[in-house]
Amino acid sequence: MEFSNNFSPTARMILVGAAIVVLIAGLKSASGIVSPLLMAVFISIVCTPALFWMQRRGFPTVVALIVILGIVGLLGVAVFSLIASSLDQFSNSLPRYKQNLAAMYEQFNATIMRWGYSLPVDGIAEQMNPDSLIKLLNYMLSGLSNILADGLVVFLAVLFILAEVANLPNKLRHALKSPDQSMKRLQAFTGKVIRYLALKAATSVLTAICVAVVLWILKIDYVFLWAVLAFFLNFIPYVGSVLAGIPAVLLALVDHGLVTALWVTAGYVVINIVIGNIIETRLMGGGLNLSSFVVFVSLIFWGWVLGPVGMFLSIPLTMLITIALESGPDSQRIAQLMQNTH
Repeated sequence: MEFSNNFSPTARMILVGAAIVVLIAGLKSASGIVSPLLMAVFISIVCTPALFWMQRRGFPTVVALIVILGIVGLLGVAVFSLIASSLDQFSNSLPRYKQNLAAMYEQFNATIMRWGYSLPVDGIAEQMNPDSLIKLLNYMLSGLSNILADGLVVFLAVLFILAEVANLPNKLRHALKSPDQSMKRLQAFTGKVIRYLALKAATSVLTAICVAVVLWILKIDYVFLWAVLAFFLNFIPYVGSVLAGIPAVLLALVDHGLVTALWVTAGYVVINIVIGNIIETRLMGGGLNLSSFVVFVSLIFWGWVLGPVGMFLSIPLTMLITIALESGPDSQRIAQLMQNTH
């Protein structure tokens, strides 16, 4: 306290800003370690209510941990296996997609030549290659792939975090000066994160089911792959649902033509409007309590710092910062600026 009183308000702001810059640089340089650990923390937060429920029903802690971790592990392995199988089949179908794309390119070029125009033989044809769709898919799935690649680290971290959860309240009461207030803040944060993730997971499942139905009706290949992609990318605010539709639309264009691609686009647009803008807004409107601008900036910021995992966790991380700012009397105004005004 005496150290801070020796500086003027301007000097203190400069010192705080410098400390924040150093912290951000450290997080970015250590993103390879921080990202899986953060993922483990939020998986543990989601699993904590199930752990407490099983303990209240008389299950030993070891048995509860085995059941929860078994379910998490089986889900991860199943998703990874199905995605890998779909991508392998997609790669094997590339020659057919290349032939379809070449035929479509020649037909389009012949059509515009009637109007006195023509497309270059090289350049555009090389860029319009199904291989680019594979690259796009790999980029979109890179965040999920990184999580699955670090699956052992995440799995062990979740194990140790959940093992400590049962004794965490007692430890915090002995370690903190004001344990009651700290526990209330911790419960408020975990409650908001669990509610957000639960509602987001529900709307993401609904989105994935609707996407699968639309693509199945239109006979688009690899329905499961596009549905899983829609589920995970729906957790990324604003741009996730748009990115999820690009591969399916491109595949429909190459494999079925322009009319089917337009129908696929219309299906994604309707699904995103109904679920994302109507259902999700009504469910989360009062619970998220973050302004749209803050959500957008947090998406860019955490994506830059932590990569795809940061985009995936941008909302929970921003909620944590908001709750931390609300706890300090000097920073409450900043927290209010980050929230929606009613």
